[in-house]
Amino acid sequence: MQLYRNERLIKRNKFLGRVMMFGGLGASFGAVIIVFLQPTLLSLAFGLMLAGGLFSQLGTAVYNRFGRSPRIDQVLDDSLKGLGDNYTMFHYYLGTNHALFTPAGVYALIPRDEKGEVRYESDQWILNRGKRRFGRSQKQLKDLERITVRETKALERALTKKLPNSSEIPVNPLLVFVADEVTLDLDNAPIPASHRKKLKSYIRRLERRRSLPAEEIQQLARTFNLIAADMD
Repeated sequence: MQLYRNERLIKRNKFLGRVMMFGGLGASFGAVIIVFLQPTLLSLAFGLMLAGGLFSQLGTAVYNRFGRSPRIDQVLDDSLKGLGDNYTMFHYYLGTNHALFTPAGVYALIPRDEKGEVRYESDQWILNRGKRRFGRSQKQLKDLERITVRETKALERALTKKLPNSSEIPVNPLLVFVADEVTLDLDNAPIPASHRKKLKSYIRRLERRRSLPAEEIQQLARTFNLIAADMD
């Protein structure tokens, strides 16, 4: 498989996440010092603590996404290892985070990290997390279809911008559940989905349809001045 990965963006966001995370913690610590040394500035301390907590949470989320090992892009690559050169993956380049070009069409891969049983029934996506001491064991995944539409449209816009003639090639969404502790019951779901362990076989079984030819994929890569990395 041909791989194109935006290493510059990954490094930048990893650094940014770390700065936000520790900067937020520092702001919160500074707020505590203000409370003890200057009690008259309580409103300032409160605002600083809120801002610090927000920055720390955002930074942690960004760092966990781009700084953890393995990252989501690496998990997807490992799941697809062994596909031939007629498959191409772009990570963090084309609007959506993970764009896969296959003989069966163009796919926006949308990773999900839910744990438990995911099923589709009565026009709803349901996550059953089993017995829980606190909180509900079952909830609706109300954001799934909204996120799917957003990611698909983002990839369509990026392709139209880079390759104006690609508008005739449809973009398809594909949910990829990456957690080991998840089971899927999605036979009637309106959005195709697969577990990461079955992703390669799922992709290989897809019916061949119109897709971007290899020449246009190479042209797309050249717009980013990229060189592909083979993944056996």
